[in-house]
Amino acid sequence: MKPLILCVVAIFVIQCQGASASSRAFLNLLGTLSALGSGSIDSSSIKVNSPDASQAFLDDERMRVFAAADLSQDEIETTVHYTNEAYELWMGSPYYGKNQAKAIYLMITGEDLDASKVANQKYCDHLSNTGFSVAEWCNPDTYIDYVANGGAGINSSGPVEGFYFMVIATKGDGVASDSYKAMAYHEVFHIYQMSNVFSDSYEEVDSKMGRMSGDDPRILVPWWMEGNADFFGALYSRDAEGFKSEMRCALECTGPFSVSRKDKFLDEGLKLRNISWDQGDLVDLGYRLGSWFVAYLTSVHGEDALYDFWEAVDELGFEATFLRQFGVDYRTYLDNFEVWLKNPNEDLFAILDDIYASKTK
Repeated sequence: MKPLILCVVAIFVIQCQGASASSRAFLNLLGTLSALGSGSIDSSSIKVNSPDASQAFLDDERMRVFAAADLSQDEIETTVHYTNEAYELWMGSPYYGKNQAKAIYLMITGEDLDASKVANQKYCDHLSNTGFSVAEWCNPDTYIDYVANGGAGINSSGPVEGFYFMVIATKGDGVASDSYKAMAYHEVFHIYQMSNVFSDSYEEVDSKMGRMSGDDPRILVPWWMEGNADFFGALYSRDAEGFKSEMRCALECTGPFSVSRKDKFLDEGLKLRNISWDQGDLVDLGYRLGSWFVAYLTSVHGEDALYDFWEAVDELGFEATFLRQFGVDYRTYLDNFEVWLKNPNEDLFAILDDIYASKTK
């Protein structure tokens, strides 16, 4: 039996230290690039100033944790440790979205529905007490799917709503497993992505995150946003062999299918950019093959090019940022990737050692 903890809501408060604000961040960046080109400054010292955080961010706490009472202290502390560890990797130093790297509300669910219901209500009460406008629509039943099915997710649009509602379930393998750590890292990377977008429009946030990049922009697609989170979650939550094993499984494991993911993707004749959440099990391929597309980009351009993308997307938008950062429009790059993917798997795996050895964090 898991030991009970007396305090249903465990609160960890760490002040968020933002970089200096600037409403002219992009002009500053252009000036910096000009100075870099002249050789008057050292590229290693460049830091892009953040704009002011959206006025929707009413809470300057770095993280507040709402934990179900049936969880052990070890389960809570391990989850918080993983979340903080991933935060320090991607948000610990100054970067474009630093001033929005705060107000992370982490709900951890266990196996008892009633205990998680209380934690969920505490979260909703906090929104109301703090004055968030979306408190009126806070869903007190978010916990149900997580208790029943496990998993993790970001259940709010941080730039618009002013906080990141991260839910992670201990169901399944438990907190000691590699997959649990990777899951926490995956979700924190989503916070890093969103923190770089400054907008009060859900549609604009979706667009800049690459979720509207399919042939029909009305249908949201996961390949870019989720592919990044899957790749970086695996790269930094595991050792070299674990990372390669995770990436190998993204191609060779069957997942929800009767054949390997790669074979399913090729047999169906799919376009990665058009796989949506509306397509049932096929959405799994958006995540897993999306992670391989990010690995492919990283092998060509280096890991920092991906961070540079995220820290420029607010100013230019998804499509223009991709073109500027990687030199080819994303549709053409995806087409090239899908041709490359047809090579023998061992040839594909050959890029992984150098990617891991060249980690920049």
